[in-house]
Amino acid sequence: MLFRKNLKKMKKIKFIIVTILIAFISITAVSSVDAAVTSKETNLTPPVGGDILPGGGVLNTDTIQESFVFSKLIPFVITYSIRLAIGLSVIALIIGGYQYLTAYGDEEKHKNAQKTITYAVIGLIIVLTAFGIVKIITSLQIT
Repeated sequence: MLFRKNLKKMKKIKFIIVTILIAFISITAVSSVDAAVTSKETNLTPPVGGDILPGGGVLNTDTIQESFVFSKLIPFVITYSIRLAIGLSVIALIIGGYQYLTAYGDEEKHKNAQKTITYAVIGLIIVLTAFGIVKIITSLQIT
């Protein structure tokens, strides 16, 4: 019985370590793409209907980097969604810690608290990995 509990814990630890290694390898692979990127300029074409249709004036620039969508809107959405996800992960960790402290020997509550903490940590790792990937991609100089 004790051996099975330890085996389950070891499987969880192994899963977390493998997840961290995969995240690290993917970040290093994406950062090596920086050397392979060539500089090509992409020009935007005006949308069908021009300024007649709603949103027709959004692409008033010649290049993608200067457009409103790519220079302001997408970075804003990505930044605040990552901040929200990090905040929710920390709140889930706090809730899991509270559940763990108030379990008082109840095995069911103890397992639920461990699940909450485990999922919060996995979510935090995924969000931090996504944050790293976004930072790497936005640091690329695409012209």
